[in-house]
Amino acid sequence: MATGDKVRIVIAEDHELFREGLCLILQRDESMEIVGEATTGLHAIRVISKFKPDVVLLNSTLPETGGIGVIPPIRQESPETKALMLALAMNETAIFKALKAGAKGYLSKNASGSNLIKAIRAVHKGDLWVERRFIARLFEGKATLHFQGEEPGGMTNQELTPREQEVLRYLTYGRTNKGIGQDLFISEKTVKGHLNSIFKKLNVTGRIQAILYAIREGVV
Repeated sequence: MATGDKVRIVIAEDHELFREGLCLILQRDESMEIVGEATTGLHAIRVISKFKPDVVLLNSTLPETGGIGVIPPIRQESPETKALMLALAMNETAIFKALKAGAKGYLSKNASGSNLIKAIRAVHKGDLWVERRFIARLFEGKATLHFQGEEPGGMTNQELTPREQEVLRYLTYGRTNKGIGQDLFISEKTVKGHLNSIFKKLNVTGRIQAILYAIREGVV
């Protein structure tokens, strides 16, 4: 595979053994190229600004800034870079906040190497990557979350059409508008129209809230 075809990656991880493990996994895959490493939040911002990678792997507890603190600066300095958050503890509030801040994915540090590769490829394409079992945890009875107005609203008296339900189902798979259109053999413009209608009917303001609502209510 030509170098230009590879997914260029920066690893921002302060734990040396874990960082070395990530390097070993990625070096075995010819489609991946590690272009930089960082051990703190400020270091990560400098490295990302310099190399402008396709994907950055961010430790959620990165020193100085935390993983989330890195996202706003890199969206300014390297807007094409997709952030994949890595966390040991899959905290429901942290997942929501990371996605809301602009992370394209949230992956457990206990995930397999194959799932890491899948997650990197997904976020590189622009898809959302969060394992459904972790999204579902947001709405377990034990979870007491308060998103201060960011949680999904209630369903209005307008029910989703069968086509809207299909679009919403593919949305929960993390598909982009273009990908949904390809899967359903409809135009990207038509997908956008369905999504606008879905958001209105579910009384939500965006994709993440719609996904969370759909899983919580068993809509899909």
